[in-house]
Amino acid sequence: MPIVSAAQKPMLPKRRVLPICRVGRCSLVFLLIFYCGFASRSIQCQNAWHQVPVPAAAELAAASAWKPVNFSSAGFTASNKDQSSQVTVHGYMEADGRFFIANLQDQQKDVFLFRRVRPIVEGMLANHIGFRFMPDFGQGNAVIQEAYIAWRPSANFSLAMGKLKTPLGLEVLRSDEVLTFAERSMASDLLPVRDLGAQLDGSFFRDTIAYEAGFFSGVEDGANANFEWRGTNEAVGRIFLLPFVATERVPLQKLGLGVAVSAGHNHNAPPTFLTTGQESFFKYSPGVTAAGLHKRLAPQADYFHGPFGLLAEYAVSGQTLQTGSEHRYLSNRGWQLAGSIILTGERNSYDGIQPAHPFQPTHGFHHWGAWEIAFRHSSLAFDASTFPQYASPASSAKAAGESAGGVNWYVNRYIKFVANYEYTSFQMASDQVRGTPAERVSIARVQLAF
Repeated sequence: MPIVSAAQKPMLPKRRVLPICRVGRCSLVFLLIFYCGFASRSIQCQNAWHQVPVPAAAELAAASAWKPVNFSSAGFTASNKDQSSQVTVHGYMEADGRFFIANLQDQQKDVFLFRRVRPIVEGMLANHIGFRFMPDFGQGNAVIQEAYIAWRPSANFSLAMGKLKTPLGLEVLRSDEVLTFAERSMASDLLPVRDLGAQLDGSFFRDTIAYEAGFFSGVEDGANANFEWRGTNEAVGRIFLLPFVATERVPLQKLGLGVAVSAGHNHNAPPTFLTTGQESFFKYSPGVTAAGLHKRLAPQADYFHGPFGLLAEYAVSGQTLQTGSEHRYLSNRGWQLAGSIILTGERNSYDGIQPAHPFQPTHGFHHWGAWEIAFRHSSLAFDASTFPQYASPASSAKAAGESAGGVNWYVNRYIKFVANYEYTSFQMASDQVRGTPAERVSIARVQLAF
């Protein structure tokens, strides 16, 4: 076989084969790019995770402390975990003893009764729908005092519908549970208590201005409506100012000034007026009925600073009355001035008093609850044209004046003792009529609240 030199070897066609080193370099570049992208994405995810807001310590504590059912000074409360919906059950009971030194018949007598027995169910649903249901089993009767629902989208606006307090009287709007005296003043006798209807209310400028406006069925002075729409149709409006509440003038922050008005048409029997001992001293003659326009005006003010509290109120109630074919617009007027001082130094308030040191005698002299002394004077005068056509001067007084003093002991958040002395004198429409004896009564109350 002939030997062929290298130079004589035939030239084979070159194949396009990528060298191994180039493949390696491309793979490394690709892997590097992939790794950098993955690492970058991981870093972004990690940074994003670190930027997620961490719940505050208070929120974590609240979440860990949440209980479906809880008991506190507010009562029994059941709520969901975020507390957007909750129901509270609480209430109060008042046991009274009335000891008459002299009543309107100039007789001594004692009366014992449960003045109020009121379980209360109220709450909020979905942060915006409020409700309240309050029956009353006091004095041997079963009455639904309040039952309403309210839509509350903000502090500036609320709409309530049902049976609720008519927004007129400053003392009437104060909860019965925190009243300074066992019974309200004579000025409050000219204003309705609760009625069936709808009401708008809210506040502006950090509670500097509060307003209420409503449309109600319409009831007589001092009355508490039932669930029948009477068709008397009464419009009510009230505005209350705390002009210094948002300022640094601490002594004036709790100075409140307000006025309330109402207008409607009433066609029902006129009211009977009672003393603080709950005895009748004025009633219209048989056959007298309300027959038209009914207007009320109630300027009001209160002031609280430290242990001192003061409440002042004036009320005018004008009503067209009819007897036979005669019609007349009669205007009755009342006023009150009441104050109290907490001897143990707690903060006085329109919304009630909480003792700083509940009664615990084993803990020392200062643990004796909160002690309060109170005073009040109120009066009520009837239109001079009322007599003798619309009321008998022989059985009804044309004016009454009440003076009261009291001592209250707030044992703790749940127990309260009230001791009042009330003196009420009467002025008759005619000098020829034997005067009604002055009422002198002591009222003792034990109040239990939970």
